[in-house]
Amino acid sequence: MQLTRMRPEQIQDAVRRHVPVVIVAGSVEFHGPHLPVGTDYLIPQAVCDGVEARVECVVAPPLPFSSTMAWAASPTDGEVDFEPEALFVYTRALLRALAAIGFRRIYIMQHHQGPEGLPVLCLKRAAAEVVRETVHGWGAGWGRRPPEELPLPGVFSWIQVAYIDSFSAYPGPEAERIPIGHGGRGETQLIQGSLPETVRMGALASLVPLPPWLADAEAAVPAEGRRWLEFCIAGWAAELARGTLAAAGSQ
Repeated sequence: MQLTRMRPEQIQDAVRRHVPVVIVAGSVEFHGPHLPVGTDYLIPQAVCDGVEARVECVVAPPLPFSSTMAWAASPTDGEVDFEPEALFVYTRALLRALAAIGFRRIYIMQHHQGPEGLPVLCLKRAAAEVVRETVHGWGAGWGRRPPEELPLPGVFSWIQVAYIDSFSAYPGPEAERIPIGHGGRGETQLIQGSLPETVRMGALASLVPLPPWLADAEAAVPAEGRRWLEFCIAGWAAELARGTLAAAGSQ
């Protein structure tokens, strides 16, 4: 369900039944001449689309822009180096609004710069501030109360910033991990597997020399991209299905 397409009674019902909310976050950044500049946004959006088709969830408006630090290219190549403070302020406002509506299971599906990157720090800072504002309203010493008596027992996991494979079950510590990189084989095949019409592999020849991060792009296999997308979709679907109450009339 797209939040912007829901009527008030649908939103109230979703809140009552603890339906999770998903926010897709990425960037608009040069990923080579062969890929769309929205690659970091389009990949998690493809995962989110697959999840939405399988499990009940509310999809909030996305966060498509974030800081790129002009690492890969210039604005003339489509690079949008979004101010970190702007991302933080906007995300905090969005999370405050979702909290005010009453949602208590909020996920940000982030795909840009990895777990230590500047964008994820902005997103986690926004989430932490909303959590802090919430618990301050409970009075001093609220941690001494039994968790089940709190207005929001799972407050520390209420808002999660996660990645496309955060909830996927790898067979073991030595198992192959989803390849990502920047514009190389991993991201190329993920876009080939979801939006093949946006990829033009022949354009790689226009960039000489190729930067190291594009060296393996030609090795991308669309079927592998589809396999990894399914892997991520299954993990997220299982996570979001947990804890949602049945709709009225089907209990």
